[in-house]
Amino acid sequence: MNLKTPLPKGIPECIFSLPFDIAENGEKTAGFLTADREQIHIYDSDGRELSSFSLDSFSAFEATRQIGCSMLRGKRKSDDKWQFFCSFTQTHYIRYAELAKILDYYANTGVFVDHSDEEEPVCPKCGLSLDGSSTCPYCAKKGSTVKRLMKRLAPFKKPFIISILLTAFSYACDLVAPTLQRYLIDDVVQVEQPDMNLFLIIAGTIICLALIGTAIDFITRRININITIGFIRDLRRDLFDKTQELSMRSISRRTAGEIIRRVSEDSRTVQQFVTDNGKEMILHTISLVALVIIMFVSNWKLALLVILPLPIAAWLASKVMRILDDRNSRWWRKTVASSRYLHDMLSGIRVVKSYGSEERETARYTEISKEVSKAQKNIDCIWYILSPLLRYVIAIGEFLMLYFGASAVMDFEITLGEFVQFTTYVSMLYGPLEWLTNLPRVLSQAMVAAGKAFEILDERIELKDAEIPADKPIDGNITFEHVSFGYTAYNPVLKDISLEIKPGEMIGIVGHSGVGKSTMINLIMRLYDPTSGSIKIDGTDLRDMTSKGLHDQMGVVLQETFLFNGTVLENIAYSKPDATFEEIIQAAKTADCHDFITRLPDGYNTYVGEKGYNLSGGERQRVAIARAILRDPKILILDEATASLDTQTEKQIQTALDRLIKGRTTIAIAHRLSTLSNADRLIVLDKGKLVEMGSHTELMKKHGVYYQLVMAQRTTAAIKKQTVTA
Repeated sequence: MNLKTPLPKGIPECIFSLPFDIAENGEKTAGFLTADREQIHIYDSDGRELSSFSLDSFSAFEATRQIGCSMLRGKRKSDDKWQFFCSFTQTHYIRYAELAKILDYYANTGVFVDHSDEEEPVCPKCGLSLDGSSTCPYCAKKGSTVKRLMKRLAPFKKPFIISILLTAFSYACDLVAPTLQRYLIDDVVQVEQPDMNLFLIIAGTIICLALIGTAIDFITRRININITIGFIRDLRRDLFDKTQELSMRSISRRTAGEIIRRVSEDSRTVQQFVTDNGKEMILHTISLVALVIIMFVSNWKLALLVILPLPIAAWLASKVMRILDDRNSRWWRKTVASSRYLHDMLSGIRVVKSYGSEERETARYTEISKEVSKAQKNIDCIWYILSPLLRYVIAIGEFLMLYFGASAVMDFEITLGEFVQFTTYVSMLYGPLEWLTNLPRVLSQAMVAAGKAFEILDERIELKDAEIPADKPIDGNITFEHVSFGYTAYNPVLKDISLEIKPGEMIGIVGHSGVGKSTMINLIMRLYDPTSGSIKIDGTDLRDMTSKGLHDQMGVVLQETFLFNGTVLENIAYSKPDATFEEIIQAAKTADCHDFITRLPDGYNTYVGEKGYNLSGGERQRVAIARAILRDPKILILDEATASLDTQTEKQIQTALDRLIKGRTTIAIAHRLSTLSNADRLIVLDKGKLVEMGSHTELMKKHGVYYQLVMAQRTTAAIKKQTVTA
């Protein structure tokens, strides 16, 4: 979230700056609030300072919603009263609420968080979020982007150069033809007694050159196909590999539909530009220079007339490209929205059909498609309006050449053969020029797609493996040492957690929704790193272990069981791809799912369907447990593993889980607290802090937070029972 608004001249530089639009008396106004490490300043729209406050004078800050507006205020240390800073419409509330959290964090800890270090940086030019990238895909220089794309051709450098040389040779053969035509006209056609031997030699040479060009074109096409296939394969592989390296924080910033588009569609656009248009751009540029040199050697006066409009055309092309860049960026965002919606809708197709919402979803997708079409139409309209103007400017040179060239022939200053030769070269020149006039459109689309691809490839890896990893077999001793974590440092989810979990111990994590239970197990799995403090396994910090070394010794069973669209066998074997069939069957028996698997139409080779929807919820859960058992983990994570199941299925799952947890360090979260009553210890979280720890019996005797949770669940269960009975 961007908390730095551009300020009028005269207002000093600051770390945070936000506009406000309501005065203290409720009237409309305009001004700015800024903050640095020492003070808050209030300015009017002309940059005059109205008031200032020392941050150290306040013990708390908050943004509060009022009727029709909101305000930012701070609690003074001197008299414990609230000091008003500014009022603003609800449009600005979210940003002020974020600023209030930062200031309040400073008031409580004395640590001033520079928001730019905590949040995603934005482009200094356009203000858009960089989404983890080091450069803005819209503002980056096109030359540097093209250079990076060409570097990706390094593995195919040899065939690419061969292809260019062969194409250049073929083009050189074409350049000889106009000269042969000149000799044919001047020395054969226009003489009283034509030399038939010379005619046959010239005609035969022209035919041979045409055949050679055709053969070369066939060879280069074969080479280009191999380059194309290899380039897009490597680019998609690199994009996919990078998405696997990204942290959950990075992945959560984008939808699956958007990532799919970057890996598939954007990589295809980049490939077409590099392997097709990139090569053509090089060749057409070389041929353009060669033709201009030949034309100047042949007749410099006519050549000057031809190239006279080209600087104007180049200037127009740069303007057209600038216009198309913005339109193509908008079009890309519309297509991403379309891909995102399509992915979500197809993923939730059962919900759509269950509510009979097919027509509504069709109407929504039609509307989104119209937006995409409208954006594409906007690009096409601009292009088809401006491109004829470019062609007309370029064609002015041809008109001038034809007029003065024909006059020169009539005045016998040049021969007809020389004029035909020159006009042929001019027509050949307009081939590259015609292609280059289309370059703004092609280049604009390619640069947007390349920017989005590089945005993924350039994203910082937040969870890096240690250079010298300390991977080793683990016993399962887990230690939290003053661990705090927040997606932003000033808004922690977990606060100063310290505890030790012994090998083989069964630990339950309980607390109200949103207190950090899932965050705690995410930290143990190192899906995130702590903001402060450390988590150790057998005395080794998780950050000193590789991700693979850690996860190979962990098993996970989640509430939302995910099965891949394959067979039951493939899903169980996912945790251990080299497992034998006997090991898979044994894991299935331990998970109490062997019997129902053998009753399926194809047994273990039965396809489970997308996300396992061909199986019931309990069957999917038991397959997931079998998957965890097969790995034989030292540490087992159970995140609401039985929350969405009926009582009978829950008992079956619980039996399988009881077998699974034997001899393993187990950390479990459960909606029904009764399922954790047999845990060795229970960890009770409240407002991000560890407030209680002990066995079920010990905690019930304390009559604390855990006792209240249990009693609340019992009351709810009793009410439900009475309702059912009634």
